[in-house]
Amino acid sequence: MLATGRPLATIACIRCQSKKIRCDRDTPKCDKCKAARAECTYKSRKPRTKKPGPDLSERGILLEVLERLKRLEDHCGLDKAAENQEGDADSMSISTTESESIQETPLSEITTTIIPAGIRDILSRIKDEGSRSMLLSNVFCHLQQVQSCFFANQQCFRAITSAMAEIQFMQDTQLTEPPEREPIPKELARQFIDYFYSFYQFEGFRVPLEQSFLSSIPDLLEIPHVQLDYTSQIIYYTIILQGMVSNPGDLPRRGHYIQFLYQKCVSLSEKWLENVKETPADFFAALTLISIALEGCNIDLSWKALHQAIRISKALGYFSVDETPSSGDNLHLTEPGSAPHQAEIEKNRKRFEFWHLVRTDSLFRMSFGKPGLIPSGSWKVNFPDPTITGVDHESSRFIQIHFLASMRLALIVMKYLDWVDAGKNPDPVTHDSIIDDFIDEVQSVLVDWDTEGLLRMTKNHVDIWFCVDVLFSSYKTLIVLYQSKICAQGPILPPQAVEISRKSVNLFRSLLETSGNAFWGVSLILFHQFIPFFILCLDIVGNPEHSHLEEDLVSIGWISDYVELVISERVELKPVMIIIKSMATACQQTKLDRLSLSTDETHIQ
Repeated sequence: MLATGRPLATIACIRCQSKKIRCDRDTPKCDKCKAARAECTYKSRKPRTKKPGPDLSERGILLEVLERLKRLEDHCGLDKAAENQEGDADSMSISTTESESIQETPLSEITTTIIPAGIRDILSRIKDEGSRSMLLSNVFCHLQQVQSCFFANQQCFRAITSAMAEIQFMQDTQLTEPPEREPIPKELARQFIDYFYSFYQFEGFRVPLEQSFLSSIPDLLEIPHVQLDYTSQIIYYTIILQGMVSNPGDLPRRGHYIQFLYQKCVSLSEKWLENVKETPADFFAALTLISIALEGCNIDLSWKALHQAIRISKALGYFSVDETPSSGDNLHLTEPGSAPHQAEIEKNRKRFEFWHLVRTDSLFRMSFGKPGLIPSGSWKVNFPDPTITGVDHESSRFIQIHFLASMRLALIVMKYLDWVDAGKNPDPVTHDSIIDDFIDEVQSVLVDWDTEGLLRMTKNHVDIWFCVDVLFSSYKTLIVLYQSKICAQGPILPPQAVEISRKSVNLFRSLLETSGNAFWGVSLILFHQFIPFFILCLDIVGNPEHSHLEEDLVSIGWISDYVELVISERVELKPVMIIIKSMATACQQTKLDRLSLSTDETHIQ
């Protein structure tokens, strides 16, 4: 759009703001008010005056966090060309000077999770290959964080081996495969598509298919001579799933429908992987397939989808967004609606999605023991303006906070994992000092953002999820760091790790005990609660001085019952449920054994 030369208001008019529609900010009347023949008024704006002391505005807080990210970037050594770049917080860059290409090795040739001997012996009891893979990825990868403590505890070891026997018995007596699920009724599918679009307001991710097209797919699927491409179908089913798990309303047979959606995507994924193209639609399909595969405990499929998402994004230029700086890179120097402004918005979207991939890659390394797929030196991408468009909307505030806080955590995790891969320092003093630095960084995320306070300020379930994701990610990272610090000296559970595990488990329970959040299903267990759960169980059965025994037993029992409830309609997840219940039973038996011992000692006296 060419500029008219007329003066523009600095903000949208009151009518356009209330209707949440784009305003051209023309004076005395914008185009929308002219067309509607409505009154057009603008709020008067007072010039800002610089106040003494720190900037406590929301914008100031965001800028402060960007500054902290810059310092963390320098600390991590990720920006080798920092001296050649400007220190502007809004255009901060983490880049590399090398030009390595992304890993092109076939997934079948990439080394996956290393299996310790003790875990290999336990897994040998399971004959079904699919169940072995799921248990390795979703249970035993987390046990590796405490294996030196776990395998030294005979009661925990017996609990897991007993669970293996029960799982094998279940599979031996299961005569048939789980029946294929009935499809979701058409109107219910459209309802969740509509719900997804109603809360999906952030500019950082854009669905490449129109809502009207997705809503027409239920009818198209019933026409015999119409064949939809695999990409569109995967996007269709995953958007229904995201609408379903984000809707707090009561839904009978929710687990049944989730299983149906998961089965459909798994059945489509093989052909999609064979025919995947380097298009925005395939990129979005890969991102959504990562999520639905994680919901089904299928880490291998999720990881393959991540590999494709990274490959496609590189082909689409996501890895080189800021390789050649241009004069139009500064979002604040362009007018809304102008070509440079739109180009910068598109760059910000790519930056946002790229850093989402970086965070996901670190999640797979930390939580599931997978090798990194984004090698150092393969990209040059600035951090985006967290608003993407330069317009700060209240509806996207928690998404912005989540991005900034989670990226700080991701950078810490990346640095820690690189340090581990390079070989930990054998000197105990240096080792603990390095770990303490990582711990301080994670603690600063919780303090700077006051995440617990933010959680109390949330107004809807989507914002709650963003807050708890940051909280649980921070707790899990702290537990791993404390465990890494102490286990270097021997099989001891650090009290800090136990206390944080208790805090994480209690928060998880308090959130999901409310009916409004119970729809989250098994996802939070897989992403965040396995490590706190095992740490708490291990301390109960292995530490005679364990404090808060009654409180922790109630929480452990509640998690066991909750997992049994959400997995009741999903047969393929029952091995996970069996292990959790086995550990909960071991904790209860520990209490009985100690009561019996206390009674015997009383009688002797």
